[in-house]
Amino acid sequence: MIQNLIEIANDLLKHTDIVEVISHYTKLERRGRNYVCLCPFHDDKSIGNFSVNKEKGVFKCFACNTGGNAINFVQKIEGITFEQAVIKTAELVGYKNEALEKGSTQRYVDPRKQRLYDCLKDICGFYESSLSLSKDALKAKEYLHNRGLDDSIISTFHIGYAQPNGQNIVEFLKNKGYSYQEIADAGIIHLASTPYKDVNSNRISFPIADKNGNVVGFSCRRYVEEDADKAKYINTSSTILFNKSQILYNFHNALQEARKTNYIYVLEGFMDVIAAYRVGVKSAVALMGTALTPEHVQLLRYTKAEIRLCLDLDNPGQENMLKIARMFEEAHLNYKLVSNQVDFKEKDADEILAKYGEAKLRAYLSNLVNIGDWLIGFYSKSSDLEVLENKKALVKRMIPFLRSLNSAFDYEYYLNKLSSVTGFSKDIIDNEVKKSKAAKEKQEGEKPEKEEPLLKTPMHKMEGQSRLQLAEMQVLQYMLENDEAFKIYKEELGYFVNPTYKTIANLIEQYRQDLNESEEFDVQGMLTYLSSDKFVDRRKDDIIGTITSITLDSYQIPPYSDKVFHELIETITTEKYSADIKRSYQNSKEENTDKAAQAKIYLIRKRETLEKKEKKKEK
Repeated sequence: MIQNLIEIANDLLKHTDIVEVISHYTKLERRGRNYVCLCPFHDDKSIGNFSVNKEKGVFKCFACNTGGNAINFVQKIEGITFEQAVIKTAELVGYKNEALEKGSTQRYVDPRKQRLYDCLKDICGFYESSLSLSKDALKAKEYLHNRGLDDSIISTFHIGYAQPNGQNIVEFLKNKGYSYQEIADAGIIHLASTPYKDVNSNRISFPIADKNGNVVGFSCRRYVEEDADKAKYINTSSTILFNKSQILYNFHNALQEARKTNYIYVLEGFMDVIAAYRVGVKSAVALMGTALTPEHVQLLRYTKAEIRLCLDLDNPGQENMLKIARMFEEAHLNYKLVSNQVDFKEKDADEILAKYGEAKLRAYLSNLVNIGDWLIGFYSKSSDLEVLENKKALVKRMIPFLRSLNSAFDYEYYLNKLSSVTGFSKDIIDNEVKKSKAAKEKQEGEKPEKEEPLLKTPMHKMEGQSRLQLAEMQVLQYMLENDEAFKIYKEELGYFVNPTYKTIANLIEQYRQDLNESEEFDVQGMLTYLSSDKFVDRRKDDIIGTITSITLDSYQIPPYSDKVFHELIETITTEKYSADIKRSYQNSKEENTDKAAQAKIYLIRKRETLEKKEKKKEK
């Protein structure tokens, strides 16, 4: 552990532009005094939930409650320790510190998971060695060579071979010190079936890695005609490390390339990724035989690259492309599609390379179109446009797309193209679009939608909040920014009704006590303090999220003054006392005139005390 890590982190933050740091991971858009984007921590569909304030150095998602400073962001998105997040943030902004350079470089991993990572790495090594050395692997190796994979490609992708015996690998892993339970947790044996045997036996293995390059599972392919009745591929069952919905094949390799090339291809299978690699396209990933998920979308957004979608040219592949394109539209991703207007029958990258060679595959992958061109091609290929009804259906299907276009140039282009394909005049198609727009506007007029604010913050949720809730929020806002506010709070209030605010107030006091005499209190420093290993609390994320919410909202309250702050404290005291009296009355089922009288006397005296203090300050 690096000595004085919190002090180093605080100094680092003084030299850190949070917008620069977050821009390494996702694209930010300026809106007023803040920057916004789709939240990278959940399946977000609304730009504005996630807000970044450059001046205050904090970010916050008002949908999933994730918030903090630049170090918090790096820690969350990289899945690393606080110490490693400090080191990584320093690297991103070019901050130099000798202690950091000598610090830890190991990513924290749960010990149980680390055992499985080690086990899977050994399994991968065993499979690779088996392909090279086992006599049983000759046919498997011949199969790969016949598919155009030379030894260099085989080595690059760590392709291996699961021996037919199936028990050799179990014995090998036992000798390495792994228990049967650990081998089963790695996904290659079933404890219910004895003798224990590799479920992947007599198949070619493709290791699957997570975004950090750790092997987490395998997809294994049959390769002999005699096994034609068996599944072509079998994947590792779900484990604590392996979940198909969260993994894209080759992502860890493609990520580095995508950052250089600024694009990443999404293909259908492993062999397609390898085919693309063979023609020089190294930034490519493949689906794991499953539908694209929100987790996959988050991985792709993380690359910050243009996404190039290219699934099989058969009907299922093209239908899936349409579904995924809609997901990309909803997620506001920057994407293009590989054109479906081709002069060959082969359905995927691997087949195109095998039949026509490298130049043809490169040309195919480079033929990129926007969603409008792709849709016209898709609908044109799927129906006979010699039939009038099919032409009308094509126009009808394209109307929502035409209606969505904001650019007059784009609208004119697609109007011309659709007219050319169907034979209908531009005026007729344009009229249909206008009719559709009018009908939609009428429908929306009957059900008016509430306009969403450009920036979502707790201040937009104030409707329906009590005076007590609003006063407590503003008192805490002042306490996070002003030393005098904290002192007055301690002397004259000392509590919050809101339990989270009460916890934060206690933490402010605790943090202040830990500060050196030369250090001043600031929100950035407190967030660092709460993020460090020094603060352990299961509510840590919620507490940090609340603090960043309040910090982002602080510009919406009046500038601090003792008078304003005293008025807020009086509001809290009055509202709480009134609520206590009301509660007492409800519990007793009868009016308590003594308590009501006490309340009036208390409030009069409280007001007199505050007025005296104000007069003293004026003198």
